[in-house]
Amino acid sequence: MINGYVIALIVFLAYLGLIYVLKRTKWLDRHSMSLQGPLLLWKTRRGKAFIDRVASKRRFWSWYGKVALWVCLLSMIAIMVLLIWEATIVPQIKTAPSPQLVLGIPGINPIIPIGYGILGLVVAIVVHEFAHGILTRAGGMKVQSLGLVFLVFPIGAFVEPDEKDIQEATRSKRAKLYAAGPGTNIMLSLVVLSLFSGVFMSSLEPTHEGALISVTTGGVVVGSPAERSGLTANSVVVSIDGTSISSATDLDSRVSPHPGALVTVSYYYAGQLRSVNMTDGLVVAFTTSGFAAANASLETGMVLTSLNDTVIGGDLALRSVMAHTHAGQTINVTAMSYDSSTGRFVVNSSISTIKLSDKFQYYEKFDPAQNSPDYHGVGFLGAGFSNLGMQVENASYYQEALAQPFKGDRSFTDYSFSALRLIALPFLHLAPLRTPVTDIYHPAHALSWMPDSAFWILANSLYWIFWLNLMVGLTNVLPAVPLDGGYLFRDFMDYLLSKTGRTYTKEQRDRIVGKVVLALALVVLGLILWQLVGPALNH
Repeated sequence: MINGYVIALIVFLAYLGLIYVLKRTKWLDRHSMSLQGPLLLWKTRRGKAFIDRVASKRRFWSWYGKVALWVCLLSMIAIMVLLIWEATIVPQIKTAPSPQLVLGIPGINPIIPIGYGILGLVVAIVVHEFAHGILTRAGGMKVQSLGLVFLVFPIGAFVEPDEKDIQEATRSKRAKLYAAGPGTNIMLSLVVLSLFSGVFMSSLEPTHEGALISVTTGGVVVGSPAERSGLTANSVVVSIDGTSISSATDLDSRVSPHPGALVTVSYYYAGQLRSVNMTDGLVVAFTTSGFAAANASLETGMVLTSLNDTVIGGDLALRSVMAHTHAGQTINVTAMSYDSSTGRFVVNSSISTIKLSDKFQYYEKFDPAQNSPDYHGVGFLGAGFSNLGMQVENASYYQEALAQPFKGDRSFTDYSFSALRLIALPFLHLAPLRTPVTDIYHPAHALSWMPDSAFWILANSLYWIFWLNLMVGLTNVLPAVPLDGGYLFRDFMDYLLSKTGRTYTKEQRDRIVGKVVLALALVVLGLILWQLVGPALNH
């Protein structure tokens, strides 16, 4: 079978050969087409009448331009704050993002699917350019031509305004013109997000109630019985040894009658019911270096079966034991680790005691905001645990998170993290939504009539239209010429100079503004490059 990349290369080379022939035969010139590198631009005057009709409501578009301007200014501040914040955490990042991730081009950027990506990008570019065209005409400026951009297939559109008219227009009209494109992208992204979340995701119901092993909350613990038995993220556990599991609480609060024995776990994955036997018990999910568990050589994936001579059948038993201990106390411990020679979990004879750490010291170091004087002298393991090694949520978790992405948010920080989580879905392999995630849910309520395949195609289309419109909008509000945000910032600086009370000639203003705009553009470029180069310096 021919590799998909090979097919793409063959198609691209055929495209280059075709446009070369069309260029040599003057066919492109006869049809108002031109080349800019591999991009084919088709210019036409068709559509100008349509833009004129739409732009005839000048009072409305003047108001709309003001709204778009405020949207752009707020977004410009937000994206700059985000870039600066990202720059501060670069020293903590060990692996640099690939250059392809910076390019929002379907087929090149590995997280953007080609089909949905092309749809979203085309919508974003067409909306962006037509918004510019409408505000150009609403401001009394001419539109020279419209056109399409091809790279094998149509990838966007453009509107070519009269540059002389733009330069002679008032600063207010130029600002509305520059803001119209990215402002419309951002506003459209919010409208489409409301359809994606409020209509499509809100109509979903879990196909089976149970405990969902969520990819966003850790999945399965590395080396745990769950992982070694083949369970993966996006599995829905429905029973253990015949006992029904209908929620995350059922699993998390479960008490193992015989820790270390085998149990049968039934779960759904990719729409199929499966069963597997695994070692039962409370599993070490993580340990913190320098604290009791790590010092005693407890490792991620081990099964804790007893502590202080008490059988540990679940989290409640663990808490009960720890409530009667103190810092510095040495207690007995029994843990099981995986034996590769037998393919089973066996008691680890090298671990028999553990010297407890101080709970106050732990919180003082890692979470001082949650620390308490009552924690002084309290015994602490410095580790986390999960039942069978599964990090779970209710089966409705993804649906609820996508239907109400900002539920419970109270502060600017809360909203910021929720927005970043929504944008990060492609990095979590949750966009586009596909099997096995789509097998967890089915359309219900108002959209119960819709076939599953059509539902997911429309839902994914909406998400990528939202995502790429937001990315195009936020990229274009960056205060760096030749982006729209750069022109907005340039006019803003020119306005500030005119209000200083000093008299500058046009040449002096242009020179000062040019230097400031260039400096800021270099800062923006530096912040972006730092995210690519900085992690490499951490090794």
